[in-house]
Amino acid sequence: MLADLGLPDGHVVSKDRGGEEVLRRVLDNVRKFAFSGYLKIELSQEGDASEGIVSFTSGEPGIALYAYSKSGTGGERIYRGAKAAEFIWEDSLYSEATVSLHSRAVLADLEKRFPDARLGRVELMPPPTLPSPLAGAELSRLEGKKDQSAQHILEWAKQGYNVSHLVRLYLTDPSASARSLPYFEANIQRLRSLEEVLRLLDIQGYEREGKSLSRRMKDPERLLEAEGELEKLRRRIEGLGAGSAEEEIRQELEQKRAEERIDSVYDLILKYHRHQVGAAEPDACARCGGALDAEGKCPSCDLIPKTGGYGRPLNPRFSFESFVTGPGSKFAEAAARAVANEPGKAYNPLFIYSRSGMGKTHLVQAVGNFASKQGKSIVYAPTEVLETELVSAVSENRLDQLHKAYRGTDLLILDDVQFLAGKERIQEELFLTFNSLLEKGGQVVLAADRQPKEIPGVSERLITRFESGLIVDLQPPDLETRLAILERRTQAENLSVPRDVLAFVAEVCKDNVRQLEGGLNRVVAFSSLMRAPISIALAQEILHHEERAVKVPKANLDLLPGKSYLVEEQKPDLAHRLLISKAREGYHALAIVRSHPRSLKQRLGSAKAEVYWLTDKESKDERTLAPSLERTMVMIEEALIPGQKTLVMLDDVQYLISNTTFDGVIRFIRTLVDEIAEREAIFILSVDPEGLTSQELSILEREMEVMRI
Repeated sequence: MLADLGLPDGHVVSKDRGGEEVLRRVLDNVRKFAFSGYLKIELSQEGDASEGIVSFTSGEPGIALYAYSKSGTGGERIYRGAKAAEFIWEDSLYSEATVSLHSRAVLADLEKRFPDARLGRVELMPPPTLPSPLAGAELSRLEGKKDQSAQHILEWAKQGYNVSHLVRLYLTDPSASARSLPYFEANIQRLRSLEEVLRLLDIQGYEREGKSLSRRMKDPERLLEAEGELEKLRRRIEGLGAGSAEEEIRQELEQKRAEERIDSVYDLILKYHRHQVGAAEPDACARCGGALDAEGKCPSCDLIPKTGGYGRPLNPRFSFESFVTGPGSKFAEAAARAVANEPGKAYNPLFIYSRSGMGKTHLVQAVGNFASKQGKSIVYAPTEVLETELVSAVSENRLDQLHKAYRGTDLLILDDVQFLAGKERIQEELFLTFNSLLEKGGQVVLAADRQPKEIPGVSERLITRFESGLIVDLQPPDLETRLAILERRTQAENLSVPRDVLAFVAEVCKDNVRQLEGGLNRVVAFSSLMRAPISIALAQEILHHEERAVKVPKANLDLLPGKSYLVEEQKPDLAHRLLISKAREGYHALAIVRSHPRSLKQRLGSAKAEVYWLTDKESKDERTLAPSLERTMVMIEEALIPGQKTLVMLDDVQYLISNTTFDGVIRFIRTLVDEIAEREAIFILSVDPEGLTSQELSILEREMEVMRI
């Protein structure tokens, strides 16, 4: 099948039958001998046929492709990247599969044709929910046994369920296996219910996914994973996938890395500035008084808390003393102090969330620094560090060492938890680590940019773990707190900045603490480079864009016909700008607004739009629309003229909810979204996220493309 895509034959280096450890062994040899070429899996079962390949260059994975042909359908489907690797792992477990290595094959053309099939080491790791075929020899030892446990196990095995754990338990401790029977029986009943749900799904075009899920539904100990996978498949079939949210998080990770690179440049300029003005280096080792290096480490006496070689060192500057507390951070700071004083006893786990740049990392590292002084062992790891370490540990056969470090620590601090989105292998590792730590009384502290249940692509059981302790948030600092943060920063770094300049920076840099400190850094850095005194005039010149900037995308965003967009903003500014932009492009624009139409009409200028005021009030000057879902739908349908480019904008769904019900409004939105798709029109809905519950907002986000300010 893959030959039709241009896959060369190459020279067959090795060929094996499938089995539980075959692919692991082959991949170990690929890495060990820096193999170049491709690995191929072939499997034929019950008329279904599949082929999969993973290319390698000097032992490093390149692309993964997987072709599947369902018996009787007359067609085949091609999978790429991580999903292809997942199916390759599944097929490799079966004795009917053939696993071969092919060298002397040039795959450059194939890799160019399928750039979306690329994968890294982590995507090539075995999925956490692989089916586990039972060894026949092990099961045969139960033949002839007459007790109830053996009979149940043999019967379930005949039905195709994975009873490996029960068999081993029976052979070592028959009484323990008897106690486990009710648990397995209950799970099997639930799996049968899931199989019935799967049978009723229309999986045309998703046959391979259905087959994979059917295999996983034969493992009673993987019930929760099977439930989660079934829900994912259902959502994909119904067009409700969370891929866009996961892609957004990946983009946020890239943005964060870019911001860190920019910050490092300003840090270098600041160091130069301190040198020029003769200021003492602010970072000194508390033990010997010597200067710390750029990473905050003491070259002389190694004061930084150790993490057993795993994770990242704690930054000694992140302490409770240096954390400026304001009205929006008092509760989070108090909870963090309680955990630092009594790890494993108060609030376990502690989950801190906020928008980016609010001080989460400072607060969780303050917990680590305080606990370290009490003699506790600490592992601090951003999620991407854990991912890198896990890949290295697997490829270098050091997984036991990683487990010992992470599961043996007194305090585990995991930062940027939102980057777990869609990374099932790391989630599985974290879940097991979580259980191990909590069982021995260890403390877990987590930080993310959103609440646990709002992180897409994370298993329900891990979300449950996150939510089992205390969840607290950090709110944006008020003006007084922002000014205090700047004053503390200048004192700590021996910077001489006039107070009126600090006040100006605090006034214009109000989004978050990172923006605030970045504004100060830019003023000081440019003062040094331009050799000009720090003044209000200089600060205004450097930060002029901060004064005028509205942190939203440009109004000429590429809105696509047939799409509906949810714009999350406190006030309907971006939604209005998008409507105006499209009206100027010649769209027939219908605006249903809650605020008085006067302001929108003034902004429209020469652009044309029908503007209706959503209100119960009668008006002589404005066209009004009562908050009735039926009347609103009729008006919108009348505006959707066939063959005409149309945009509909509604800027306050909360008003409709308050006058009807949320269930009624969501039915209205779903109908409207479908109508928009049929007519190739555009729909924009502006909402204030603070005016909805997280569950209501999540439901709306699943129905539409999301734009966030």
